[in-house]
Order: sequence, then structure tokens, then C-alpha cells
Amino acid sequence: MVKAFGSSTGQGQRLQEKLLQLREEQDNWAYTWWLNDMYLNNPIPLPINSNPGMVFPPRSFRSAYDMARFAARIMTGILSHKDIMDRHAIPVERATSREKGQPLCMSQYYRLFTSYRQPGKTRDFIYTKIKHGEGDTNQGTENIIVACRNHLYVMALKPSEKNRLTEDEMTFQFLHILQDASCQPLSPPVGILTSERRDTWAVAREKLRQDKKNKQNLEVIENALLLVCLDEPLPASFNCRTLRSDVPETVRGHIVDSRDETNMSHQMIHGGGSAANSANRWFDTTVQIIISSDGVWGLCYEHSPSEGVAIVQLMDDVLKKCESMPTAPDNIPSNIQCQAPQRLEWVINQDSHQYIQDAIQNLDLMVEDLDFYVYRFPGYGKEYIKSVKCSPDAYIQLSLQLAYFRLYHKLVATYESASTRRFLLGRVDCIRSAHNETLQWVMAMCHDESGTEDIQSGKRVTFSLYDAQQKLQLFDEAMKKQTEIMVENILGQGIDVHLLGLRELAKDLGEPIPDIFQDDVYRTANHFSLSTSQVPTSSDSFMGYGPVVPDGYGASYNPRSNTIVFCLSAFHSCQNTSTWKLAHSLEESLNAMKDMLSSRHTKK
Repeated sequence: MVKAFGSSTGQGQRLQEKLLQLREEQDNWAYTWWLNDMYLNNPIPLPINSNPGMVFPPRSFRSAYDMARFAARIMTGILSHKDIMDRHAIPVERATSREKGQPLCMSQYYRLFTSYRQPGKTRDFIYTKIKHGEGDTNQGTENIIVACRNHLYVMALKPSEKNRLTEDEMTFQFLHILQDASCQPLSPPVGILTSERRDTWAVAREKLRQDKKNKQNLEVIENALLLVCLDEPLPASFNCRTLRSDVPETVRGHIVDSRDETNMSHQMIHGGGSAANSANRWFDTTVQIIISSDGVWGLCYEHSPSEGVAIVQLMDDVLKKCESMPTAPDNIPSNIQCQAPQRLEWVINQDSHQYIQDAIQNLDLMVEDLDFYVYRFPGYGKEYIKSVKCSPDAYIQLSLQLAYFRLYHKLVATYESASTRRFLLGRVDCIRSAHNETLQWVMAMCHDESGTEDIQSGKRVTFSLYDAQQKLQLFDEAMKKQTEIMVENILGQGIDVHLLGLRELAKDLGEPIPDIFQDDVYRTANHFSLSTSQVPTSSDSFMGYGPVVPDGYGASYNPRSNTIVFCLSAFHSCQNTSTWKLAHSLEESLNAMKDMLSSRHTKK
């Protein structure tokens, strides 16, 4: 099929010629096809399946005032960053390796506060709040939405014909919301509707919009800069109920004793279910800052407008700005006078009520099914990996392959995002870490010290199928291949986006979909049982997400100087996966890799 597709008279050659034409006519021929295929055509719910969650170093709040002050301080930092965006003055980043100095496309940064994902019955739509060109945001009225106890409030950061709110004024507003929400009767948890399947939410949204007040509410939300979610803490034992019995009691007991990083991640990714904070969200909004009354905080972001690099850079910048600000006063100045935020009120008919009840049930089932584990590998970090002349990213990718092979005795299609920002509007292509060189190396690592029985003497003899030198050689070959694939991808020579273009072009031209795209091999190659990404941060933060297939794992990682933070995810409904087992296998694999490399050091 491949030979026929690529022959001089084959369909592939004709599609390739038309693709080359599009390259000359468009800024980026791949962008819309890729965006639709990766996100907008996918009807699955956003929480867990698509929106990542990020945890930042926890704070210490003594009172509601401290919580309100911190929210105001974060918003001050974000608005300072937004001012730079409004001037289109974010410094252009440049490639630091492989043809160093190439400028990187910055469009993802400018989409953070100007994009909103509207649900659609057949395809979602990215609503863009830009008046003129890329980066020219609405610099008039600036609103944010504040969620508290499932109530939604509109906070005007820049009331008409007035200056933007000061930090003291924002503190006053946040404190008012915290106090007002605690006095209000239970609100219809409308926000939970955004956790539904996209086609279901599209129909429910149309039902809501039939009422004038609801329609106005939705328009205000969809045009807001971002959401600030003021949360209640999750119980320390929350994720204990989502651990299967195969997790040792020592691990389960540790989780019960304290609110750990896994528990914090659950709050950021989905909110903890309808009985906790999941209705205190609006998952369509690109940026949701989440602040819990116990000092745990982070964010949830809608992935379609940008990759993690933009949101991480934004928040690292905001954190630095906050740390450099003067110490906050112990109370709000008595002369603060500003209009109280407006609480949104909804008109919920019987149809909408039923949609909300269904959404509650569906989300709670998803939350129960998520197997998530934050694992900090304590043995070493990127400083050691660099000291043995290895790329930390390639090294950790191979550790994931070894860990998976140890558990399942096979390799599977693996996705690692590779930035293509050297190209205008570039997003990502796929680094495929499960290649033949990796397979040869992991087999060598796992067949060490096999046992056999000497039949004649009756003595048991052990032997090594591979000596230390052979394993090192296979490791070097796997690292070399991994690096080659990475370089191909970032320089625009990856295979996945190219194949996507040929497939989607055939559809657009009304031609038959080529046979290679309908074969089981192609489906297997795109069933990513390992979905991975490196999310480095300057702060001690980490980002996680769910698996992309029902029987797979999500695995993000943050290489710190002397540790590696892994965010591992799977589904309890799949009996073959377990994040705790994968974490344990990762520990064994990373230790084995260091032992292997020590033999090279000893020999020298």
C-alpha cells in the first residue's frame, strides 16, 4: 500500500504536489488541519482528557483576607504581563540548539487571553477576542470571572473611563466575593456543563441561550480575560479512594496522613467532583487560576490555543513579579471605595436542570476513574544526566520505554510533543520514542542475569546475555536515534503532521481516503498508549494530564537539578494499567540506567 501510494502514478504524489502549492499560498498549511484533528473535532470532555492541570508551590493563608490579597497579587502580575502583550512587546524567543538563534513564533503567547473554546455539535470553535491583528487585544473594559462556591461573579478590572483597579481594590473585590458567596443559597452549578461531551454541551448551551439573561451571562464569560476559582480544599484522603488495592498500604497510609501533591493535582485537573470544586470551574476558558483556602493553588488551562510552554512562561514570570513586590499590608485601607462585583444569576428550566444533573453524574464517574500519581524520583536529576553527557529529555524518554517494557514486555506507540515554533504558527509534531534502537536496548536491559538449568549436572547456572559494554553500546545507539528523531521534528521533518496533511487534503478534495490511512497498522501507530511531554519550570511546579486512550498512560515530567518529577495518569477502568506500578518501574529503570553508566565511568 505504501509503495502504491508513493509511486510516480500514485495518489500520494498528486497530494504531495498540491500540498507544496498550499505551502506557498498559506502561512502554515498544517495549522487548521492539525488544530481540528488534535482538539476541535474531538467531542470528548475537556477535564482529564484534554485540559492539563498545574500545581505551584503552596502558600500559607491565615484568613480569607490573605487569600483575597494573594489573588489580587497574582492578578496584578498577570495584568502587568498582559500590558506587554497589548503592546505586542514580548521578547521574541530564539532557538537555543540545532541551528541556534532561529526566531520562534510567539503567537501562542498572544492567544492566552484572547481565545475561548465554544462547544459545537460537530466541531468546536475558537472564539477570538481580537479586534485587529494578532496581539491587539481589547484594551477598554477588562473583565474577569471569579468562581466561588459555584457562584460566578464579574469583576471589572478597568471600569469604564476609570483606571485599572489597584491591588488594594482587587483585594477588596475578592474579599467581598468570598463573603457574599458564603451567604448565598446554593446556586445551580451551571459551570459543570462545561465538563460534558462537547456535542452535549453545545446543545445544552443553546438551551441556556434561549433566555436573555443566560445569553448575556454566557457572552460575559466568553469575553472575559480569564477565570479565578476560589476553592475549598479537597479532603486529604480524596485520592485514597481512587487507588486500587494493588497499591501498598504504606503508600495509601501516607496519602491519608497529609494532603500530598497527587491530591493537589486532582484539584487542578478536575476539581474533585461535583461535591467538591468541579462546578466551580468553566473548562472552556483558556486560563483558570485556582486558589484554595488552604494555600494550595495552581491552574487548569484549555489546551487548544497554545502549548504548555506559553502558560508556564507566563506563570513563571508572574511568580517572579509577585516575589519582587513589597510586603502586602495586614488589611485593606479604609478609604477603598469601588463597586462590588456582579453575581451572575441564571434562569434554569427543566431541560437545563436535567443537563446539569447528567453532567454531575458523568463527571463524578470520570473523576472516580482517574488513576493519577505524582512521583518525585529522588535518586538524581538533570545535573547528573548532563554530567554523563546525555540529553535529559532523551534520557528520560528512554527511561519511560524501559519502565513500560519491564511491566508489559513490549513497546507501544509513544507520543512526545516536539515544538515546531521555528515555523510561523507552528505548534507540535510527534517524537516517536518507541523505535527499533530503543527495543534492542530495553531487551538487553531486561534479559540480564537469566537463569537456566544444567540438565546433566543438575546445577543451576546463571549467565548474562549482554555484558556491560554491549548494553552501553545499545544505549548509545538508542540515544543517538532518539536525538535524530527529535531534531527532525523541530526542524520540520517529522512524519505525523505531514501524513495528516496528505490525509486531510484528500478529504478536502473529495478524493477517496488513501488505503494507508484506513489500515489497522496506521490505527495502531496512532494509538498512543504512552502520551508524554517535558514540562520544565523555573519554580518547583509541575503539570499533569490524563491519558489519551482508554488503556494508556499520560506521563509528563519536569527534570529538576537533583530530582525528576513525574505526573503519571491512567484509568482504573483499565485493569492492565497502574500509575503506582509504572512509578515503581520507573524508579527501578532510572537506577538501572545509572548503574549501567557507572560501568563506563569505572572502565575509564
